[in-house]
Amino acid sequence: MPIDPVSDGTWIAVNDAGLAAALLNVNLGPGNGGTKESPTLSRGTILPKLMLCSTLAEAKRVCVAIDPRQYPPFQLAVIDDRRIEQFRSDGMALRNDGMRLDDRAYMFTSSGLGDAFVEQPRRELFDQIMTPSGDRIAQQDAFHRHSWPDRRHLSVCMERAEARTVSHTVIDIEPDRVVLTYVPDAPDRAQPLAPIELVRPGASP
Repeated sequence: MPIDPVSDGTWIAVNDAGLAAALLNVNLGPGNGGTKESPTLSRGTILPKLMLCSTLAEAKRVCVAIDPRQYPPFQLAVIDDRRIEQFRSDGMALRNDGMRLDDRAYMFTSSGLGDAFVEQPRRELFDQIMTPSGDRIAQQDAFHRHSWPDRRHLSVCMERAEARTVSHTVIDIEPDRVVLTYVPDAPDRAQPLAPIELVRPGASP
């Protein structure tokens, strides 16, 4: 997992059991409810706890026990090779939805401008790029590198006066190994660092 130097937490992680998780901020916008008290914990501290789990069911139990009032609003996706468990907190309540993985591609997104502001244009772009008959890896890379010249503020590879995309992480989960590749800059700007590879328990040497 890449580490946030401020919180010692992370926003994306994977372990040698093939359990992966990604956390996004939830930006509700003014007048949409949310936490009524100042949260005391960083959202990034949730994922390292999940990486101690060996199954999705175990990770789900950890997530269900989270007190959402202790964290700013967040969206969390936890997956194995069969299912996605999605958790969404508005700072007061935690909602869980599970779904079986299939041949579809899934997108989760957020923005400090307001999640609702970027959801539709990014979703439309995602549906255009992620076609069923194409190379999914190449499509995924193209999506994360995409930027509208006239709408860079809401692009996937985003840039505006006070913020920009600063990193990119790819996780590949295979039957015998897990590979995490971290790019310490926007995906269209820098070369990735050396991949980190984990051997999955029970895999042939």
